[in-house]
Formats: sequence, C-alpha cells, structure tokens
Amino acid sequence: MSENIQHLELAVYGKGGIGKSTISANLTAALAQRGLRVLQIGCDPKHDSTRALMGGERIPTVLDVLRDRGKENAVIEDVLRSGYLGCGCIEAGGPQPGVGCAGRGIISAFEFLGRYSLRESYDRVIYDVLGDVVCGGFAVSVRREYADAVFLVTSGEYMALYAANNILRGIRNFDSDRYARVAGIIYNERKLEDEDGRVKRFADAVGLPVLAKVPKSEAFALAEEKNVTLMQLEGDLPEKKVFEYLAELVSSPLKLHKANPLSDEDHERIVLGNETSLSVSVPAPEAAETQDAAQETSVSGSTQKVTRRPLYGCAFNGAATTAVHLTDAVVIAHGPKACAFYTWQNISSPGRRNIFNRGVLMPSSISPNFESTDISHNEAVFGGMELLRRSVRDALDRKPGAVIVISTCVSGIIGDDLSSIEEMSTDEVPVIALATDGDLAGDYMEGLRMAQETILQRLVDRQAPEVPMSVNIIGETAIASNADSNFAVMERLLGMMGIRVNCRCFGSCTASELRGLLSAPVNILAANTSDALELKEYLEKNFGCRFLDAPLPIGLEATSEWLLSLGDIFGCREKAREIIQQERRMYDEAVGRAASRLRGKRVFLTAINARTDWLMDTVLDAGMEFCHIGVLNYMRSPLIVTEHPDRLSMITEITSTAQTEELRRELRPDIVISAYTVPKGDDDVVYDVIPMLPDLGMLSAVMILQRWISLMDTNRKGSWENDRELFEKYYS
Repeated sequence: MSENIQHLELAVYGKGGIGKSTISANLTAALAQRGLRVLQIGCDPKHDSTRALMGGERIPTVLDVLRDRGKENAVIEDVLRSGYLGCGCIEAGGPQPGVGCAGRGIISAFEFLGRYSLRESYDRVIYDVLGDVVCGGFAVSVRREYADAVFLVTSGEYMALYAANNILRGIRNFDSDRYARVAGIIYNERKLEDEDGRVKRFADAVGLPVLAKVPKSEAFALAEEKNVTLMQLEGDLPEKKVFEYLAELVSSPLKLHKANPLSDEDHERIVLGNETSLSVSVPAPEAAETQDAAQETSVSGSTQKVTRRPLYGCAFNGAATTAVHLTDAVVIAHGPKACAFYTWQNISSPGRRNIFNRGVLMPSSISPNFESTDISHNEAVFGGMELLRRSVRDALDRKPGAVIVISTCVSGIIGDDLSSIEEMSTDEVPVIALATDGDLAGDYMEGLRMAQETILQRLVDRQAPEVPMSVNIIGETAIASNADSNFAVMERLLGMMGIRVNCRCFGSCTASELRGLLSAPVNILAANTSDALELKEYLEKNFGCRFLDAPLPIGLEATSEWLLSLGDIFGCREKAREIIQQERRMYDEAVGRAASRLRGKRVFLTAINARTDWLMDTVLDAGMEFCHIGVLNYMRSPLIVTEHPDRLSMITEITSTAQTEELRRELRPDIVISAYTVPKGDDDVVYDVIPMLPDLGMLSAVMILQRWISLMDTNRKGSWENDRELFEKYYS
C-alpha cells in the first residue's frame, strides 16, 4: 500500500504508439476535475504529451531551453506552463530523430527539474514515458526517487505485450524482488481477435490486475480534432467513466505489486496460446560469471590457454596512437576534450620522458598531430555531426595529407554517423573515419588493427609504379626511443647496397609515402612481434606484398645473413659481401677495445625465451665468460634463446626471479644482465637490462659492452649523491 497519500508520482509506460499520451492527459484532466493539483511531464522526444491539456499549443521543451539558454541561465518559468484547470505541463523534449541521445536528454531534463522543489507542490505527478525503450535515460522516471507507482499501458497486440514484459524486466532490475511498485495494467483496446484473452493470460501470468479497459472509440479522435482531452468534451460520454474511475483509484491508497516478468519462451506460449502455466526466468549471476571465466581462460594441467587477448586500453586509444604516425595527417578525436587529453598524454609521455632523461627526440610523441572536436553536453544530447563537420572543414583548409577521424565512446553511443564524414574528402585530401566508438569496437589492439587496415585500404594505390632497388620497413615499434637511430643504421646499410627506403609503414611516414607503398618490390618486417606479424599477414593477403624472410637484424651474425639475403634478391651479393667485410672490421676493432677492459669478467645472464645469440656472441668475442645463462620460460615452449646446439648445455631453465637471485648471490658475478629489472646488490657489480628493442646492426651488443665499461668507471655511490639535489628540487 502506498503510505504517501498527499503526494503521489505515477509513471505511465508502454509501447510507442499504444496511447500513453492520450491516457496520461485524460487521467490528468480527470484528476484536475476532482480538484487535485496535477503536474504532467512528457518524457517522449516527440514532446506532444501535454498538447491536448494546452489546447493544442506546443510548449518549449526543457532540452530546447537548456540548449538555447544554457543550464546556468535557464529557469523553471521557461518550461512550466499552466494547462486545463491549472494543471502543470512540462515537456522534456529530445533531439531530432536519428541524432544524439534522447535518453541522455531525459536525464538532463530531470536534473534540471531537480533543482526546483516543483514536484512537491503538486498532489499528483504523472510521467508520460517512451516505455518500449528501456535504456537508462528513459528509465529515469521509473526510479524510486520519482515514481511511486507504475502503470503499464498495453493492447492485446503481441508486441505491445512484449514491450510491457520488457518494462517489467526493467523495473525488476531497479527494484530486484524487494519492492512492489507496479499498480497494474491499463488495457487500451484495439478490437483484435482474442484480444481480451491475450491481455488476461498475460496479466494472470505476471500477477497483475487489469485496472481498466479503454474502449476503442471515435470520441478520442473528436477530442484530438478539437485540441482537447476527451474529459473536456461536452456530454455524459461512457468513455469518461474509465478515467473517472482511474482518477478515483489514484486518489486513494494503491495496491502495488512486484515486477514478475516472463521469459521470452513463456511469454510467447502464454500470450499466443491458451496456457496459463508460469515459469519465471531468473538470472543466475554466479552461473553467468562462471561461464565468462570459462570463456576467458581454459586450463589443462600446468598450461593455461588464453582465449581472449589481454586488454591494453580502448580501441580509440589504439587507433589514435597508430594514426598520429602518419606525420602529415590531422587526427581528430570526435568526443569530449578529456578523452583526447588522456590519449594525448599516453602518446606524448614517452617522448617527454626520453627528451628530458636521454636527450632523444621523438617528434610524433612530443607534438602529436592530434586534436579534439570537444563534444559538450549539447552535442551529447542533440548530436555532434555539425560540430564534427566544422572540425573537418577546418582541417581540410590546412591541406594535410589526410584527415583521420576517430570516434570516442560518447560519439559512438549517441549514434553519430562517422562513415558519412568521408563524403567530405577532396581530390587532394582523403577523410578517413575510424568508428572505434571508444572501447565498443574492442581493446587497444583492436583499435590499432582497425587503424592500420582502414588507412591502408583508403590510401594505398594499387596501381603505383614499381620503383626498383627500394624496400618498405613494416611494423616499427611506435614508442621506442631508438627507432630513428635504428632506422639510420638500416638506411646506411641499404644505401651502401644502392637500395633506398620507400616507406616506413606506420613507423613514421607521410600519406604520400603510404600511398606509394606498393612501389617497393620488397618489404622488411621491423621485428617478429605478434603485432608486426599480423600486419605482415594482412599485407600479404590483401595487397600481395612480398617480404624478406628475416626481420631487421640484431648482431653480427644476423646482419651478415640479412645483407646476403638482400644481395640475392636485388642481384648485388658481391656488394653485400664487401659491406659485411667492412662492417666486420669495425666490429672487431670495437670488440678489441672493449676486451682490453672486460676480458675475464664473469657474466650472469637471465633472458626470456627469445634469441639472445647476438649478445652471447659478442660477450664471448670480448674474452668474457658466462657463469650462468638462465631462461625464464613462462610458456614452457621449446627453447629458442640460441641457435647454437653446443650452447644448450650452458643454459638452465628457471621458474622464478627468486631462484635467479639466489644463484646470483652464490656465484658472485662481475656483471648481471637480465631481461627484467633486477635488485641491485654489491656496488662493485655492474647491473644492466637487456633492451626490449636492441640497437640494430653488427654493433648491437658492442654498444652494451661499452655501457658496461662506462658503468664500471662511474662512482655509483657518488652519482646517487649528485642526483640528490635534482631529486629534492623536482620530486620532494
């Protein structure tokens, strides 16, 4: 029973077009005729709920006022109108069909009305709601802080009853099974075959009373022609009795019921058939969670098989991080400024860190070509396409190589059609849409993949003329501090063979360079990472690209083999041999200088299960010895750390870093180098980390040896003392 008789708020829900507005307006009129103060709030974007009460006048909507005047300047008098017998009339409003988010608009309207003690000054408040759309926005008025009771309006049509059942599901989601707030069913007759039977079977199955039957009558059409409610027509019409009864019902304590929806199967059987048996489908959260966990991973013995990729952030972030490496493009984030800000920080922070700590400049990270449409609340409600078009027009005026638009969660949820923006492309500048919709398209890796594939499809010229003696570098690591220095090494070696780099595909390239990707007869993978291999597979399958068997080389042996492979492809093997001899002399001289300081030193190496011969070769060439080579083999896969069978006896598989630390203390090496950060111990031991992306070429490991010599020459205790002043200045 409702305890608050003096003030009652009623939500009228039902399928679109079922007659909610007509029933709401006539109930309001009937209550007003009983002398009650009534407020009717129309929550349908059509904003015609109160039209009959206002004599046909369409009143300003809350959302129109908020859009035109701003929420700071809007006041309740802008939207509240007095209708029939002084009833209050408010229309929430909404965007034009097909744009924006009407549900978000309803939330905004209720937030605005909540600033005033308006509802409390009325005896009855009636919410006329678009009830077959039970998204969070349209469900606002069914929340307990608003609706004390809910009426379901339905006919005997199957979809009307289906909508009523869905509304019960929405109410139960808010109330669980602890609260009773459903008053019952208002049956709006359509004169269908077995209509009474359908409504009764449904009502009995969900445990709700049919409170009233509104007959199909021409009187409603007559009232509509006169721009009034049926209750305002002259004469003792029998249809008026229905609303007089409903008005009396809600003027007294209401008996309320819990929401008890049917499963889809039971709904169809009961409504369309003659059965009245009931089987209520209640979700089992524990079972659902168990199923999700099973989809996430499956474990067999000690091996765990991951069936979903790990998340590294949203698809929007992945797409933006990829797109900014098209150096002459303008990349536009279509969303709130905050989304663009966090992604800009993600892109630029490695660049800032490297320039301050190491003096390494990464232009695409320091100053990414990335901007935002800055969607505000108005665009979230009414749609942001015009704002996006203005941003794209401004970008086109700057004559970039391409304009790339990426959608955030907000622009995706409100339904902005990014594909239509591609029509703004010009002959000179393509506009490329990436509908990541924040994380709705997937995680960071899905966004990266979408950006790569979409940009390639839109830009690559399949008729590009071949440029002999040229190659493309594919899949460089985007945030590596040594990406440009590594490229310089490769460009030098290729140049010595008479080969030029045509395009650095998603490393650092222009739209024009990417357009001519197919001009190069050979492609070289930057590294055998999973992401680069996926890009390689895509280019082979969709563009017929030919790849060199080996990626960019690390170390003496790999570089020699790589140069010979290029020599075979381009018909300059002898030239490759000359370069190898020349580079080998440089290597021998550098190793000889390092050996004068490092010979005899004992090295403690811990690697992950990846090829490390490039480092082992140089350590041994410098006259050092390994006191331990350990491999952390998390995946229990075959060892690939070396291609030399004679070294396998030197290698120990280890299972934990604690085991490694115990061995280190026992063996007391001179140098500790690891694939992960290790705790520092004695000050006379050199500690170093194997770089995630080593320097390329024959001198890869030589540079590491030179760093060890520098570390041995450094007074490490003194260096920490020297850093204290900077630490206290900037971090204390």
